[in-house]
Amino acid sequence: MKQRNILLVMSDQHGWMNTGFADERQDTPHLQRIAEDGVLFDHCYCNAPLCVPSRMSFLTGLMPSELGIFNNDSVLLSDVPTLAHELGRMGYETVLIGRMHFKGDDQRHGFDQHLYGDITSQYWGTGGRSRRDFGIYAGTTNRLHCTEVAGGGISPVMVYDENVWQQAMNFLQRWETEGRAQPLFLLVGFYGPHFPFVCKEELYHKYQKRWSLEECGREAVMSALSCYEDYIQECEAERMRNCRAAYSGLVERLDEYTGALYDRFRQACKDKNHLFVYLSDHGEQLGKRGIFGKQSLYEHAVRVPLVMEGTGIAPGLCQEPVGLLDVSRTILSLGALSNREESEADGWHQGKRIDLEHPDFGRHWIRIQQMLEQKGAPVLAEAAVLGQYKVVQISGQWYVYDLEADPMEERNLMESWPDKGQELVRMAELAGCFADSDQRKSLVEQERKTRARHKRLKEWGRAKSPREWGTIHILPGMLKEPAES
Repeated sequence: MKQRNILLVMSDQHGWMNTGFADERQDTPHLQRIAEDGVLFDHCYCNAPLCVPSRMSFLTGLMPSELGIFNNDSVLLSDVPTLAHELGRMGYETVLIGRMHFKGDDQRHGFDQHLYGDITSQYWGTGGRSRRDFGIYAGTTNRLHCTEVAGGGISPVMVYDENVWQQAMNFLQRWETEGRAQPLFLLVGFYGPHFPFVCKEELYHKYQKRWSLEECGREAVMSALSCYEDYIQECEAERMRNCRAAYSGLVERLDEYTGALYDRFRQACKDKNHLFVYLSDHGEQLGKRGIFGKQSLYEHAVRVPLVMEGTGIAPGLCQEPVGLLDVSRTILSLGALSNREESEADGWHQGKRIDLEHPDFGRHWIRIQQMLEQKGAPVLAEAAVLGQYKVVQISGQWYVYDLEADPMEERNLMESWPDKGQELVRMAELAGCFADSDQRKSLVEQERKTRARHKRLKEWGRAKSPREWGTIHILPGMLKEPAES
């Protein structure tokens, strides 16, 4: 079995709905071009709609409940093997450039090199409004303040991603020149299109014309489940339209970076076996139902783009749902040198290997977990997707949706077609998709204790302002205030 050089591009907060595949108003020509050479997955789901739980789950092959990681202040223990550890022991050179949202002292977690650090604060209590280098943008990477600025300008996200892209292009140039025999696993992590909602002025004005105030106003007042009450933000239709325009501009710029990296990677690989993957850690609500950001179990927050292209992969379209855990399991399989190495992951990895020669590989349940916030207390929310159906369980309440007939998730089959709804709930429970009541209580109690520890650590961070050697800071003069804010 011949190993492949692997380039994985992971963005942050890029939802499926904002791709040219799903909406012709969004320009993503490079992703569409790559998809023509490879496999497009039009129903890919994150396993947790929040950065750190999603990314650590992807890297380790374990669901957030197995890791005990449900929030962005959590640390992945250094003795938990990651995708980088596994590929490293298979002989790969493993390199991380840019974002992976590692918290704490360990900023590599198995990668041989982390060539360009993260933009996110490394420790606790050092982010948000205290990021002096973010200027007017301080705090706007947080959901609660994300709509405070919107328009055409230059934000910390834009500066950071430009540098990540350049670092990755330079690395591929060196790698090609040196002609290394060791197979490569390169993960390039962008922060876009994560808020703040600011992009290049020309792109901002371009997309302002493509989103209507009427559409924004209509979607903002769509009803949400009561469990999301704490996530709803007041935002007038015009500001919502401007946030969407800037987000769309960030997506288009990200698409340009991805296309350039893909072309450079293919050139560097020449005739060597290769695998290219583009995905994101979760989606973005963009004001639908009055919610911005992620953390919900609605399609806009959990459904993400996925494109895979490489040696021996037949071009095609996979319409069966897959999860990000399935992607990391597949990467392990394609990186293996032997059948023994490939099959070893079956004992611990919770994803399923995707057969890229026959991408419609059969249905299985995709699990999603999120710890919601209700009146200051954690509540476990879980979903499972099988084919066109999504089953959701929150606080002992069940919601079942037919995503084909009801893509906006407005009709609960438990009420409109109870026999079908109950049948799907039983199927999901038998498949082990949901925690039982005792497990839910245990996970919620564990999360309460974790948050209490993080509160004390934030007080330490605010008092000590520790030097964050793993964090990239924005230099003075790099930012430009948006024209509309």
